[in-house]
Amino acid sequence: MIRYGRVLGAGALALTLALAGCTSERGGESDDGNGGGASRTPAVQLTGPPVVLGYVTMENSSLGSFPETLAAAQAAAEYANNELGGVSGRPLVLETCATNGSPESSQDCANQLVAKQPVAVVGGIDFGAEAAMAIYEQAGIPYVSGSPQLNGELNSENSYSLTGGTTAELLGIVEHLTSQQPPADSVHAVYVDLPGLLQVAIESSRGILAAKGVTDISLVPEKADAADFAPALNRAAAGDPDAIIVVFQAQACARIVQAAAALNIDTPMYLIGSCATPAVAKAAGGKTDNLIFASGYLPAVDGDQDPDAAAFASRMPADSRSSASQGSFSAVLAVRSLLEEIDDPTPAALTTALRATKDHPNPMAHPFTCDKQQIAILPSICNTAVRLLTWDGSGFADLTGDWIDGRHLVDLLGSG
Repeated sequence: MIRYGRVLGAGALALTLALAGCTSERGGESDDGNGGGASRTPAVQLTGPPVVLGYVTMENSSLGSFPETLAAAQAAAEYANNELGGVSGRPLVLETCATNGSPESSQDCANQLVAKQPVAVVGGIDFGAEAAMAIYEQAGIPYVSGSPQLNGELNSENSYSLTGGTTAELLGIVEHLTSQQPPADSVHAVYVDLPGLLQVAIESSRGILAAKGVTDISLVPEKADAADFAPALNRAAAGDPDAIIVVFQAQACARIVQAAAALNIDTPMYLIGSCATPAVAKAAGGKTDNLIFASGYLPAVDGDQDPDAAAFASRMPADSRSSASQGSFSAVLAVRSLLEEIDDPTPAALTTALRATKDHPNPMAHPFTCDKQQIAILPSICNTAVRLLTWDGSGFADLTGDWIDGRHLVDLLGSG
């Protein structure tokens, strides 16, 4: 049996794909973007009418709560105003709204934010986002995300995903496992069971893995709120596979790695970016040698040589430095950068600028190209490159030293 340094899950790849479809720039809180964080003197005196960005994310929900994403977006606005000169000398103002993950709350937030007349809405993590896309589209306001999760964010004509989220992470994991020498021939996965999508997800993932020469494929579904993850993990570890892929949100991932440590499972386990949080790594109780996290972002540390990464690390507590919070911080800065290239920052002008991007700098992430052609069946994705990370006991560290891009694997869906 082949052992790999660390492994990530394939079930979510199928799930997100079924729903549709190289050089990096790595770059305190206040709703208006002018307060919080470290006290600094603005680089220039900001004058003129403010440039408004909407921001939406999910909080206080049984489905998940991501307050660190809001804090990161606010920190990015503060950094932009205090150190980057706002938007061409004008203040950047963040108008925010929190959803509870339901379609109705996402629609309510969309209506509230549209009324503020923003040039764009930046999405954090919102499980009800698909229901809001038509509202943004009707208003002509682009929706930009640094950590997309769901179908609406990935294939809406009005949406721009500056990383590929779970889809790209899973593709990158599968590419890594099947392209290294020798390639994996046994890949199991434990993933969140969503009724109605299970059969399509299984067939999609099986098709890609089988086409890449994986002969032993086992997909184990489990409920996100399962009382005990041990049975599912035991099934996934049965037969001593080369890798186990884990596809859940962070809250469940923490319980999964805790259970895996208690069961002494040492099979390499690959986890998607939503699980790339300090809380998940620490839940393993020090047994992290077999954990690998896929993320669209390079890890940011105190004293980072990249100014944007350093700004993120200095403003976000270590326990809040997750792939999701990086996504919000990065997306706000990326939108600001594009707005500076526009004489009159309007939603229409920003949409045109987004469509024209080619290898545009993407703070802490791989450059993006929003031509709607990166993954044809998921046209909102502007960037499919990911990194594999490990946990060094105090933070995340880059494992691969290069970007991994598995978007070509999508072509295998039509050849199985």
